[in-house]
Amino acid sequence: MRLVLVTPPAAPPIMLAEVKAQARVSHDDEDLLLQHYIDAATAWLDGPAGILGRCLVTQTWRAELGTLTGPVRLPFPDSTIDSAVFIDPAGGEMEHELARQDQRLLLRPSFGLGRPAAITFTAGYGAPSDVPAAIRQAMLLLVTQWYEHRQVTGTGTALPFAVEALLAPYRRIRL
Repeated sequence: MRLVLVTPPAAPPIMLAEVKAQARVSHDDEDLLLQHYIDAATAWLDGPAGILGRCLVTQTWRAELGTLTGPVRLPFPDSTIDSAVFIDPAGGEMEHELARQDQRLLLRPSFGLGRPAAITFTAGYGAPSDVPAAIRQAMLLLVTQWYEHRQVTGTGTALPFAVEALLAPYRRIRL
């Protein structure tokens, strides 16, 4: 399955003004630096490469499929399938009936179904304000730490305890 971002999030989960308040920055001299930290924290948590294994702010993805041998499991929890398009044996596109069962999104193969082409789906909590407070607070703590400690502070890769504790309930275990 190849994932393609169709519609990116409209805004990051946390805003520059929130970060400046958290870091007690009252000037605009380092807005660009702070925005880079926000972007880095978002990339580190969000989407297919993010450590949470989920989307934060609503975004639309297309999963391009090669073959279908069974149920298709979308990569993000709480996804909503917008469309599923298959190529019929004659080469034309056709929509496919969708079903939701057992907290998994399934495509039910039907007789005469051609090869799969793509599934378009929406994932994320909604607007930035809909992202759980614990995730937003973890991002604020992380960005503030990066701002206050711009140099490498050690050789370990451990997260600050507060950030790890806030994110733990939202991490999706990937099997």
